[in-house]
Amino acid sequence: MSFDATILRVLIASPSDLAEERDATTQAINEWNALHAAAESVVLLPVRWETHATPRAGVRPQQTINEQLVRTADMVVGLFWTKLGTNTGVAESGTVEEIDQFVETGKPALLYFSSRPIDPAKIDIKQHKKLKAFRDETYKTALVGGFASPDELRQALAANLLRQVRQMNVKRPASRPGKLDEAAKITELIVAHKRNKITPEEFAQYRDQFAGRRQSKALTADPVPPGEVGPNGHQVGYTKEGDKVEWIPDEENVGEVWPMVLRRNDKAILAAEREFADVIWYDRKLVLQENLKEGIEKIDPEIEKGMLAAMRRVEKKYGKRKLRSYYSDDFEWGMLNGKLSALRWVLGDEWDVLHT
Repeated sequence: MSFDATILRVLIASPSDLAEERDATTQAINEWNALHAAAESVVLLPVRWETHATPRAGVRPQQTINEQLVRTADMVVGLFWTKLGTNTGVAESGTVEEIDQFVETGKPALLYFSSRPIDPAKIDIKQHKKLKAFRDETYKTALVGGFASPDELRQALAANLLRQVRQMNVKRPASRPGKLDEAAKITELIVAHKRNKITPEEFAQYRDQFAGRRQSKALTADPVPPGEVGPNGHQVGYTKEGDKVEWIPDEENVGEVWPMVLRRNDKAILAAEREFADVIWYDRKLVLQENLKEGIEKIDPEIEKGMLAAMRRVEKKYGKRKLRSYYSDDFEWGMLNGKLSALRWVLGDEWDVLHT
């Protein structure tokens, strides 16, 4: 189904030693579009000099790239590994010149430094010194990331692109009315029922059987109107904790009922959201600690001190053993993030808001 969207051009900037990573960045952008474009009403267009720049005679090559690509792009993804690049006469390299232009105009720049191993014999010592000086200066003035493989870069971009798009507060295009489409579907359903002689009662019976229980007004109305029944036809009320429940007769104990939860109380929802957010935050800080030890990332010592103190508070609150029992593989980690996303949505956030 088609949808209206804002197109944001993402310039991929890097020296020539990162061909594989440039492809991985393009792939990450395409994957982002598949997952988020419709929900965010934004399409990201990967822009590369290899595919989007047109050569011009009598003009400085980098100037051509600046005029054709940099000025029209909305954000830049900058990648570095073993070298900074060739001096352009204006900046230390073409990549640096591109990033400088983004910074000057207030456009977002996402910068990543690779820690992928390399044969020492292939390292250009002068280039490596320039890169180190640029990296050290960048760490002081910008938020940067690190990666050890193209796959790690793709994973980092998946989260950072979503965060960046939302920070840009892109105005969503007005949604197209869907009443005509809905009317067409209803008409098709009526025709199919009449052709196959399906009665409304039969349709309702099998819909409930295969689609599961239907929601009743009791699930969404507060307070519950007197005499309101739940999806199973029994009285609806509240537990002492505040959960909205349907009181189901106990088949094993005649005259007794047990509470089937229709909606949990606000206090329980908030507590669960806080717990999942703490666990995910704690795990991310464990990963950050490993990156700090390996030199992949750097942070201000005072910030690190505060982070460690916060980690100790979380450990005291839940216990280290419990913190590490929430998941054991990637599937369970995905489930944990999915639970937090659902709770955040209930509390008013958009889907996929997983910042901690």
